[in-house]
Amino acid sequence: MPRDPSDHGHTGQRKGGLASAETIAFMVLAGIAVGLLGGYGLDRLLHTLPAFTAIGVFAGFGVALYAVFLETK
Repeated sequence: MPRDPSDHGHTGQRKGGLASAETIAFMVLAGIAVGLLGGYGLDRLLHTLPAFTAIGVFAGFGVALYAVFLETK
């Protein structure tokens, strides 16, 4: 039986691993971006520029790591 030309010799597990890596990268970047934007918004409202931006980045990174943990569990 001929192989599917779109397979390129990779197994389904390899394709799933690549999709999982893309999902993890997106989760981390999205978490940091949401924390950054939320912190920056609070800083603009409260006139405390670097404080909440830094807190938001670290909080977003922490939430993203937790989401990655749940995804890979």
